[in-house]
Amino acid sequence: MNALSSPSADYYVLLDDQSTGQQLYFSAPQSIITAQSIADVAPAFNAIETALSNGKYIAGYFAYELGVALDPSLQHLLKPEEKNARQPLLKLGVFSAPNNVPPAKHLYTRKEIDIDLTPSWSEADYVNRFNRIKDYINAGDCYQVNLTFPLYGETQSNAEDIFAVFRQNQPGRYGALVKLGGADIISFSPELFFERVGQNMRMRPMKGTRPRSQTGNITDDVAIAQAMREEPKSQAENLMIVDLLRNDLSRLATQGSVKVPELFTLETYPTLHQMTSQVRAQLKDNLSWLDVFKGLYPCGSITGAPKIRAMEIIHELESGPRGPYCGAIGFIAPDNSACFNVAIRTAVLDQGELRYDVGSGVVYDSGGADEYRECLLKSHILRQVPEYVFETFRKDPMGNFIRIDAHLSRLKSACEIKGWNYPERDIQTELQKAAKANLGHDMRVKLQVNLNHAGQVCTTMTQSNFTPNTSPLSLAISRYTLSPNIQTADIKTSRRTFYDGERKRIQTLAAHEKLAAIDEVIFFNSSDCLCEGSYTSIYVEIDGELFTPPLSTNILPSILRNELIQTQQVQVRSLTIEDLRSANAVFCGNSLRGLLPAQLVLNKAL
Repeated sequence: MNALSSPSADYYVLLDDQSTGQQLYFSAPQSIITAQSIADVAPAFNAIETALSNGKYIAGYFAYELGVALDPSLQHLLKPEEKNARQPLLKLGVFSAPNNVPPAKHLYTRKEIDIDLTPSWSEADYVNRFNRIKDYINAGDCYQVNLTFPLYGETQSNAEDIFAVFRQNQPGRYGALVKLGGADIISFSPELFFERVGQNMRMRPMKGTRPRSQTGNITDDVAIAQAMREEPKSQAENLMIVDLLRNDLSRLATQGSVKVPELFTLETYPTLHQMTSQVRAQLKDNLSWLDVFKGLYPCGSITGAPKIRAMEIIHELESGPRGPYCGAIGFIAPDNSACFNVAIRTAVLDQGELRYDVGSGVVYDSGGADEYRECLLKSHILRQVPEYVFETFRKDPMGNFIRIDAHLSRLKSACEIKGWNYPERDIQTELQKAAKANLGHDMRVKLQVNLNHAGQVCTTMTQSNFTPNTSPLSLAISRYTLSPNIQTADIKTSRRTFYDGERKRIQTLAAHEKLAAIDEVIFFNSSDCLCEGSYTSIYVEIDGELFTPPLSTNILPSILRNELIQTQQVQVRSLTIEDLRSANAVFCGNSLRGLLPAQLVLNKAL
């Protein structure tokens, strides 16, 4: 296959860093670089160097099997009958400079994703292969082998919706969505393969996993994390890979520059704890990108040690090519700065079939059943939490619920819209119990209604201490407009990834860029009309009168807003960005917190 091919205008690569709130969106590639066979690899890397020398960016993915193609001692493993014609060894777009504003649909969706994944191996299948690895370890062939297998499911959802849903379940630094023709690659990887700035190279292997506490008790979770830090198996597993990467990197590095500034650092994710370390070095001069990948690829954290023997065992025991899984996704800039993830937590969507691979490192003291459960645990990020409708209101120290009739009326309407029976009797029972609890304190009460797994309507009520705001809310403007495609405005629902996700993204971005701290985010619609905040309604004072946007701007029917309008304290009119910027005063409010003073601290949209 030719190294260069013509792209579609719809092709793009999105790289998503949720730890900084930054994205790189590479769109409209000028060409596509691919390699389908060993003979294609050298021309593909020549095309990479040519594009970079012409001031272009490279973005896309390298498949795991590229590592086999790059090593002469392993190339015999790439047998023709085992090639997957739809998954090349590499697929990269050649782009102009990236945009940092991807379309909102790539980050947020209101659609539900329902994918039932079936493991390709049973526990018995896994344990059989696991035992063969233990035999190899006992024979001295290897110290560790990363054993993986795929899960499969059917879906009608597109890659953007899947990515938007699952990025909420797996916050991390190295998310990616690759659409360069053929299968779409959706990655939620928390692991860095390498980051290059100038001649400085940084790698951050991730090895060692424990599930988080299922009790919801933070003390239990802290105890699990502490035990993991002190566990010999996790440390040994991590240290083996650190030593492997140090050895790989030393072949490319200047003498004495390889360092390990972090060892056995623990990172916590929604379903598990993960152990990481960091390896740094300064690269030699005049290295080509082919040199770099020959020296480092694939990452040792997804092979085992020693790397070559582990890769031979992987080929023997796994049921087929890994493809993009355990490869790398990222970009290279014209100045040779680059960042690539290790493509774990990565799904491949191909003509309605979703493939999601899982795996773990098998060492001497591993247990087969435990490792299989750890593998399945890693697929839990694909489980979507069932939607529920809810109301949040305040209870005063005497046990009185503030604006309770209005809240219950809105909740009843939400149930009707969802087609659920309104559980009035259950709600009244919960309210009676809640009214008698925590007397003498202001409380925040959350009442939610959902369907359980049997399709029955269930009611849950929780209370927590209410802390009033003591200073004006600081506001920022979202760069994304409200749209019915990405947020629900008629009912208050747990599908709030756009509202809450945008607030978190902007707060994270502001902190990373050392901007003013942000409390609330303001949204406009596509007609440039002011709408609402992520959890408050917006009120603007002009010439001594308060105004708030109309419901026609597609905003939630706020209970406080309705009360202020009915008592003629607020008038309704369309408002613009200039109204907001030139206002005498700005307020935010909701039923829980009342009307709060606010100030726009960042005039530009983030």
